Amino acid sequence: MWAGLPAVANKPFAPVKRLFAATLFVAYCCAAASALADPTDGYDTPLAQSVRAATERYRLAVWAEQDGYVQTTDYIAAFGTMYTNHQRFNPKQLSTPTMLVFDLAGRLVACGYQFTDASTVFPALTSPDVHGWYNIAKHVHYNIVQKGRTYYVQQPWNTDEQPTSAVLLQRKLMPPDATLIFAFIHPAARAVLIWAWTPNPNGLFENDNPSMP
Repeated sequence: MWAGLPAVANKPFAPVKRLFAATLFVAYCCAAASALADPTDGYDTPLAQSVRAATERYRLAVWAEQDGYVQTTDYIAAFGTMYTNHQRFNPKQLSTPTMLVFDLAGRLVACGYQFTDASTVFPALTSPDVHGWYNIAKHVHYNIVQKGRTYYVQQPWNTDEQPTSAVLLQRKLMPPDATLIFAFIHPAARAVLIWAWTPNPNGLFENDNPSMP
């Protein structure tokens, strides 16, 4: 078995937050969402409302793809499917999250903001009320197709060498009969996840969301 594709390779690394730090779908209607939200989950806080207002154009995965977001995981239980815009590290405002999380229907549920330079964190995220920050180690994202199936893979990457097909093959991180579709070195970053678009009973900034299947 090659190193990059174990039996559960379509769920690599679990959620990035859980890896690197140590079925309720809500209608996208404020009235309906408010009725479902628990006052303790942060869904109705000013920050969550601001994130929703700022990221409305990404409510569907197909819309996010049109603005440079690339799928980087398969669906992860109690979390969702991650899409990353690799041009949006050190975002300057809530409207440009680095990472988006979608449910099984392709609807936005959470937004992630990732910073390679802590001094660039913008004011909306510097409040003491914003907790749950976590560290992401440097790693590589790459998507491959093998026998008609797409795999979304993440692996540790401690070099600046570009993850080309030849390099991944040499490191036994993809099988010889696979085709590399996309690869990107994800820098080390400080990040926060905000469940702004669907309530999380565990809390606004927590990792797993038991309302997700």
